[in-house]
Amino acid sequence: MAYKNSYKNQNWLLPLSIKQMIPENHICFFVEEFVENLNFQEFDLKFEGAGAPAYHPRILMKVLLQGMLSRERSSRKIASACRESFVFMYLAEKVQPDFRTICRFRRGNADFLKEVFKETIKLASEYNLLDLSFIAIDGTTMKANANKKRVLGKEQLKNLDFVIDKIVEDDLKQDELDEKLDEENLTHMDKRDFKKIVSEYQRVKDKGKIKEKLAKAKEEVLKDKKLKKVSLTDPESRIMQNKQRVRELSYNTQLSVDQNQMILSADVCQDGHDAHQLIPQIKKIKENVELTGEEKFSADCGYSDGDNVKYAEDNEIDLYVPSRAQAQKFDGKEESLNHDKYEYDEKTDELVVGEVRFKRSGGYARKDGRKIATFYNKELGKKKDVPEFFRERLRMRDKMETDEGRAIYGFRKITVEPVIGQLKENFGFRQFCLRGLEGARIEIKIVSIVHNLKKIWNRLREREDILEKNRDLNEENIIFEFYFVEIDLIVGRRPLLISPEYLQGLKFSATMPKAKF
Repeated sequence: MAYKNSYKNQNWLLPLSIKQMIPENHICFFVEEFVENLNFQEFDLKFEGAGAPAYHPRILMKVLLQGMLSRERSSRKIASACRESFVFMYLAEKVQPDFRTICRFRRGNADFLKEVFKETIKLASEYNLLDLSFIAIDGTTMKANANKKRVLGKEQLKNLDFVIDKIVEDDLKQDELDEKLDEENLTHMDKRDFKKIVSEYQRVKDKGKIKEKLAKAKEEVLKDKKLKKVSLTDPESRIMQNKQRVRELSYNTQLSVDQNQMILSADVCQDGHDAHQLIPQIKKIKENVELTGEEKFSADCGYSDGDNVKYAEDNEIDLYVPSRAQAQKFDGKEESLNHDKYEYDEKTDELVVGEVRFKRSGGYARKDGRKIATFYNKELGKKKDVPEFFRERLRMRDKMETDEGRAIYGFRKITVEPVIGQLKENFGFRQFCLRGLEGARIEIKIVSIVHNLKKIWNRLREREDILEKNRDLNEENIIFEFYFVEIDLIVGRRPLLISPEYLQGLKFSATMPKAKF
């Protein structure tokens, strides 16, 4: 068996350019071209005046985007790649920014990243890659960068505050800690986690930072009255259930895409459901692109709240959203819900359920603020509660039962859901690195920028391949035309459809007349 020769200790005779070490069709060149055309004037004003020179923001922007493309999201790994990878060395223009510099740039330029995201949409529009005839909206949970064992309830926060004060005074005794834990009805696991937190905090030298963490956690509890437990590592994260039905600290990520799977809007919220996210998404889409009013919007049953349907009707938006019962039927699942199986008689202002009629009797507001309309049947002694905007929901139900409604609902599955899969699988974007709601929004903007750029790059390559094939075909046609004219002049008859291989095999005598062109 023979091995290929290697040249470990051989010096290069010529100092090659780094660019020559990268394949010609690498996406990094497209990233470079895109970033070079961005406007960095605001940074020029920021870094104007005396002080140490800063890295140009175009360098940091390029390595950030390439890092997301290469599944390297950590600022430390990106900084390491700028020293080890030809692609990153080329984009970094042979400088080596520190990981702290990369991290600060990413954290401190949320507004700039929003503008960069809009530029990707403009670029797609310039290449005619936007198709706004259909827009799909969907959400998915993304795991937060938070330790699930550092989650405390409201009372535990108060007790931990007391314990930290005692630690600062160096006067904490074990019996006092046990007494505080016995005051609450905690499980053995919760007590163990609480003691572990206290033990770790005892070893921390800067107790001021611990007090700051507790202050942020308390502030979050006061801000959200429904919040029962709060994370000490990321107080703004919320406990949500993912697709595997596992409850973990997460954020709710919202995406809106067009028919060509270009992301038009991306945001992060703290809601555990999607009911209140349709209206904010539509407003953000309008900020990023100009709508004509002919677009069709579609979302899954999680957005079937009456307020959303009412907003769509009031603003003349062509929305397609099934109810939960319809979603079960459309997806071929067991139909266990029947909450929308009723009709409304506008003349008598009554609900009709089968052959039973319910008269309007009033309404009320739930604890979550949702308004409910109540209808009552005296003969049966029964009442039926429906949402405030039940008439709008009934119209949407009938709209979704049409062939067009079902087709559009099915089309949603091959537009927005594949994009979510691409972010999680191709980019490895399953968990946020940055903490806090603003940090999560920054990261979703970066991955959305990269997704759009890669879509544009792939489409442009496809166009180039098609043009190349057409160019080759045109060249073959020119050759055929040349041979056709040659044969016509020699033989004196109509040209035949023959192959170039046959023509190459023909032998003409030297006395044959030459063709004149």
